[in-house]
Amino acid sequence: MSNGRCSLAECTLAVTGVCVLSHSPASACPNFLGDSEQLHASGPKVPNSELKTRQLSAGNELGAQELSTLMARRYGKIVGVLGETGTGKTSLLSALYLLASIGELRAGLTFGGSSTLVGFEQRLRLLRGWEGPGLPDQIVEHTVLADPRRPGFVHLTFFDMRPRTTHDIFFSDLPGEWTTDLIKRVSAANRFLFLRRADVIIIVVQAPSLLRPERRHNEIQNCRILLQRLRDAIGVDMQIPVVFVITRCDLTGPSVPPAAYELAATSQDFGFANTSIVPVAAFSAREDVPSGFGFGDLMEAILESTRDDATVGRDTNFETEGRMLARFRLGV
Repeated sequence: MSNGRCSLAECTLAVTGVCVLSHSPASACPNFLGDSEQLHASGPKVPNSELKTRQLSAGNELGAQELSTLMARRYGKIVGVLGETGTGKTSLLSALYLLASIGELRAGLTFGGSSTLVGFEQRLRLLRGWEGPGLPDQIVEHTVLADPRRPGFVHLTFFDMRPRTTHDIFFSDLPGEWTTDLIKRVSAANRFLFLRRADVIIIVVQAPSLLRPERRHNEIQNCRILLQRLRDAIGVDMQIPVVFVITRCDLTGPSVPPAAYELAATSQDFGFANTSIVPVAAFSAREDVPSGFGFGDLMEAILESTRDDATVGRDTNFETEGRMLARFRLGV
């Protein structure tokens, strides 16, 4: 007789080797569980679901071709995230992912998945493995693109109950050296032509740098050059919202550094009328400024952004989206 057991609790097959219902051989009994069936029966019961599953992306980020494929299915917002090395861009994106996954970004906004879960978790490897007090010196992995010459993107999906809709948001995750190169050399603008399709541009600046007299002027001047590059060398839409995200407010307090208002005024002087400031603290070590401070306001700034493409793209009209994708100039 094959090894196995009976699914009837009162059967003594395992002890006597005889089927309680007198089936001979016992394996002919409909209640008999063979080795494979026994393993299946003893495992956890997984309920059937009608929800569709999505294959995880094998890489840390999406490239141009993968992004275009996803955008062809449903309209998504492109958020360009700029900032020099050490300003906290990767911490910003990682905190967005963590807060989204536990539903702490905004009331009525539910995490709907990501095509770059592997990438987010890779960036959080240091934080997940930290067991000491406080926070580690380096919280997240620095950004290293699979293709150093082309932009990479991370993806988040949200279900929004007000209004009832689905948001796909694609954030550029670029090394800080890219922004520095753009500030120093106008020839670096070719890497950033994808920003012509962006719905929002985020410029990340550290709060401590705006408060230190020896750093403040340099930060303002660099942002001035960056804004000029966006307008003149890249040719972004002047109606696009520009959001100055002031990071590391856990080190300076929740108040916006006065120099941030100078950045906003400079942006408006260059013609970017839709300019805002959002102070944030991704991972905080102080009680008066909690981790995740300001991220609800940041999401509101992103979700409230609109373009003509966005207005017509939500109807899943592939003819319309085809025209939109023709203007989606990634990797040019």
